[in-house]
Amino acid sequence: MDEKGLVRRCRAGVPGARQEMYETYAGRVLAVCRRYIQDADLARDLVHDTFLRAWDSLDGFRPRRMGSLGAWLSQIAAHLAVDELRSRKQLTLLSKGMPEDESGESPVNIEALRTVPVEELIELIASLPEGYRAVFNLFCLDGYSHREIAQLLGISEKTSQTQYLKARRRLAALITAKYGKG
Repeated sequence: MDEKGLVRRCRAGVPGARQEMYETYAGRVLAVCRRYIQDADLARDLVHDTFLRAWDSLDGFRPRRMGSLGAWLSQIAAHLAVDELRSRKQLTLLSKGMPEDESGESPVNIEALRTVPVEELIELIASLPEGYRAVFNLFCLDGYSHREIAQLLGISEKTSQTQYLKARRRLAALITAKYGKG
């Protein structure tokens, strides 16, 4: 599929172009939404909102500056999902829990991690508390820096780093409990 051609057809209002874009990227966008939002119906609503926002902003899409169309749509979806969590006051950042790891070592054995099926790892990440999961997803899966996460979530950069560390430790504990230390 030619992304540039698809974008041109959508901009020009060619019949079926928006449908093609939706069918091509809806699964990817839904996966991004589900990383943040547990409610399946709400996640599907956000998929629709993502495409509406993208179509309204399509004139400003520049592949050289914004990356692939799929990456751009994923970024829109992540922003909308975080906004939704924030508006519903569901983005609770936890301040108590596991102590910080000053050693800098990985909290989970890499060999043990390789034994975890991808589907199970996704479920374990989804089971993290909202604040941990949001920061973990933004940093690990969506590639945001802690500075960008702090701006997006309205928190300090240090809080983002701490939430990420705590998410990693919680995930490591879940993996160890289920799969052992390897």
